[in-house]
Amino acid sequence: MTTPVDPATSTSVTVLVVSHDGSRWLETVLDAVAAQTHRPDGVLAVDTGSTDGCVDLLHRRLGNDGFVTAPAHVSYGAAVARGLEALPQPGPGEDAWIWLLHDDSAPAPDALEQLLAKAADQPSVDVLGPKLREWPSLRRLLEVGVTISGTGRRETGLERGEYDQGQHDRQRDVLAVNTAGMLVRRSVLEELGFDERLPMFGNDLDFGWRAARAGHRTLVVPDAVVFHVEAAHRGVRRTDLTGRHFHRNERQAALYTLLANTSGRWLPFLWVRLLLGSLVRALGFLLVRSPGEARDELSALVRVYSRPFRILSARRQRRRTATVGHADVKHLLAPPWLPYRHGLDFLSDLAAALTSQATDMSAARRARVRSAEASETGPVPAEAQNLPEDTGFVARLLRSPFAGVLLVTVVLSFVAGRDLLGGGALAGGALLPAPDGAGDWWRLYLESGHAIGTGSAAPTAPYVLPLAMLGSLFLGHAGLVVDLLFLLAVPLSLVGAYRLARLLTDSPAAALWAATSYALLPVLTGAVQEGRLGTVVGTIVLPWLVHAASFLAPWYSADRRWRASWRTALWLAVLTAFVPLAIVIALPLAVLAFAGARRSRPESTGGWLPVVVPLLVSLVLLLPWTALTWVHQGPQSWLFEAGLPSPRITEPLTPLTALFARPGGSAPWWLGVGVVVAAVFSLARPDTRRQVLRCWWVLVVALLVVVPLAAVSHHLERSVQPQPLWLGFPLVVVQGAAICAATLAATGITSRLSRSSFGWRQPVGAVVVVVALLAPVAGLVWWGIAGTDGPLTRREANPVPTYMTDTAATDPARGVLVVQGRRGEGFAHLLLRGPGLRTGDDTVIPRVEEQAELTDLVERLVSAPEPEDVDELGRLGIGSIYAPAPADIRLAGNLDSLSGVTPGSAVRPGSRAWLVDAGDAATAPATPSSSYRPWLLAVQGLAILVVVVLAAPSRQASR
Repeated sequence: MTTPVDPATSTSVTVLVVSHDGSRWLETVLDAVAAQTHRPDGVLAVDTGSTDGCVDLLHRRLGNDGFVTAPAHVSYGAAVARGLEALPQPGPGEDAWIWLLHDDSAPAPDALEQLLAKAADQPSVDVLGPKLREWPSLRRLLEVGVTISGTGRRETGLERGEYDQGQHDRQRDVLAVNTAGMLVRRSVLEELGFDERLPMFGNDLDFGWRAARAGHRTLVVPDAVVFHVEAAHRGVRRTDLTGRHFHRNERQAALYTLLANTSGRWLPFLWVRLLLGSLVRALGFLLVRSPGEARDELSALVRVYSRPFRILSARRQRRRTATVGHADVKHLLAPPWLPYRHGLDFLSDLAAALTSQATDMSAARRARVRSAEASETGPVPAEAQNLPEDTGFVARLLRSPFAGVLLVTVVLSFVAGRDLLGGGALAGGALLPAPDGAGDWWRLYLESGHAIGTGSAAPTAPYVLPLAMLGSLFLGHAGLVVDLLFLLAVPLSLVGAYRLARLLTDSPAAALWAATSYALLPVLTGAVQEGRLGTVVGTIVLPWLVHAASFLAPWYSADRRWRASWRTALWLAVLTAFVPLAIVIALPLAVLAFAGARRSRPESTGGWLPVVVPLLVSLVLLLPWTALTWVHQGPQSWLFEAGLPSPRITEPLTPLTALFARPGGSAPWWLGVGVVVAAVFSLARPDTRRQVLRCWWVLVVALLVVVPLAAVSHHLERSVQPQPLWLGFPLVVVQGAAICAATLAATGITSRLSRSSFGWRQPVGAVVVVVALLAPVAGLVWWGIAGTDGPLTRREANPVPTYMTDTAATDPARGVLVVQGRRGEGFAHLLLRGPGLRTGDDTVIPRVEEQAELTDLVERLVSAPEPEDVDELGRLGIGSIYAPAPADIRLAGNLDSLSGVTPGSAVRPGSRAWLVDAGDAATAPATPSSSYRPWLLAVQGLAILVVVVLAAPSRQASR
């Protein structure tokens, strides 16, 4: 409804200023009010707990009766209400107006005159607002009226940084105007008031929306100008209401305003849209490296959605004051397509920014190259000055030694891996075939119970999660992930190693030697040839972990250290997922790092937290496995890496194979002599000895882990026989530490030796350098010639007849019992209810005691089966039996003569197959499950999200 105005009434205007710690602007604001061409009838200030001299300033300028005070924690709406209570009531026939100003908003001299003139021309208008310009620039536009989009975005219709040239000087009805300069009838303000659930931000939008629903018009008057600092919005001023998270408060106010004022018919849709939109916005902030704003986005969402009754209460209050329908104010809201246009604009701006950044970097790089060439070669001949400049990515690639070595390793990967190319699945040694798709990995990881063997509730190994993520990135091709990890293990290791080496040394040559020497470890240790997934991925990940941990040193800033701490936690979690033994090595290293930091910087307080956090957080990131593996698989599960233990190909370590990191025994030991010699002689250089000793501490700790573990076999809960440990990864750590030590000592070694007087150091140093340089060269040559000869090959993924596995996959009561071995050597058995074991399935095989009944049954089938054993087969959900080649003759004879078991088609020579007809005894056994796993998965998912946000680089929000 429009407030009726009697033409005979008098008009009065009272300026109401709300101040809080704004003394730097308040004097100017009061001067601007005093300079108005239409003098207001009164000025009243409400100070909310200022501590910067605002109260003294108000006392001096307005006197005791010119201001009132309120506590610092009161909302803006409560402060305005406090001011209205202090004002005298308007007299009969008086048309009273309130002009709201902030302590950082200075009106132009004719601002009030222009607002009142439009109010007189259009008596049906109850709320008016000026054009806002930026203070102190005075020319940039901030707002000419404001509305809100369906996603909660504050829409001004202006371009960022747009200058005022009169292009928006058109008075029009709008949804809302800013409270910095809002002229509102006192009766309307007292009738509606500001919602005190909005402490600081969003008051204008909410008030304007409610005013429109109550039948009041809001008009923007561009001829009236107010200059606004926007101190709270820009983070210039912090109050008890804004705190440090002003973005969170702004977003919280936007969500609340939308949900409290939107149409009831659209409320469910809007509830879901804002939920999903906030999650997408948070992801977008992470992608542009703004973790603080992502955190604020999620925090605002939780704060609003966790209090639904607050929204319902606000909607009831708005229904009491509404006189017109939602359709009557819809034209004042932003059009529904506007958020999508903003999205396209953002992508365009991002692409333009990246292109501009790449251009600037390219220009800077060319300038450095020209400067270097000019300093090295002197003046350029005239005939060469006009030659076209060779620029761009290809030219840089051709000039980069690292790119050349990377290209060589990629080519050699396919040359050396020639036997691993072709059809079939990559498997053999310690590697199981990859599943048909990434969805199988997701299902394996998320399920609480597994239909393997007699049923298992064992927690899936944590490395299945990163494999599933990678498989999803490759459009569900799980086999492609495994292929790339093994075929490109050397170039992938080279990338991370070179990045770390450039952190250790400013010598490109030393960094390239270090990266190449390290990158060859997956093939020199035999990890690739034997299908050791844990060691291969561990070698790729280790340099990234060390690079992140390098910034935990106490001489870095607190922000840098904490971001490094969260990144270290992420990389340590990934590494531990594939090689649990990594965290066993990391624990003593963290203790040594903490002790060294305290010794070098004893004045540092709280420096231990960023070092300890990665150890603790990584355990949370590996849930549910870290909590449940103790019960299902025992503490020994922390010793075995990803992949099968494969005792037949795990050779015992000798001092020679341990020293030169040859646990697989495939590469000659002498290929590692150069690295060992360089690491030993690195201790001879006194000026780098302190840094070199840190590398040696890592080397010694890794060796101390290797020695006791290599001496004995270890018993897994799912295996009857003790298993020897494959210790390839700890030996990779030993070699990596030795390479780092040599790299540190090699920095500037040429100039140092040239400055010294000639003696024994020069020839010895030359010999060490030559021997070290030959190590990666000889390794590359050996790798290219020898290839990847080993147990890892291309083979058919399913060794069991397809008709059996297909039946088992569709009917749980028709599982396939695979019995392998022969009398005198022992028998192994596995009960399948699908296409066979795939990567990750081996980690959820039931414990030995859980399969005791099946084990006893297999022993009877091998020795002397009875007719009732057929019913037992049916009760355990076994519909067929398969014995791979060479099938044991005694077992085959026993099953051939057993009633209820008939021979089937085995397909492969030397193998045997039988079908079981158990009649009514055939049942599908119940699959056990863990009630804790879903909750632990939720904790893990939340932890991953939080750590990713905290690990992302900080970015100052542009305001």
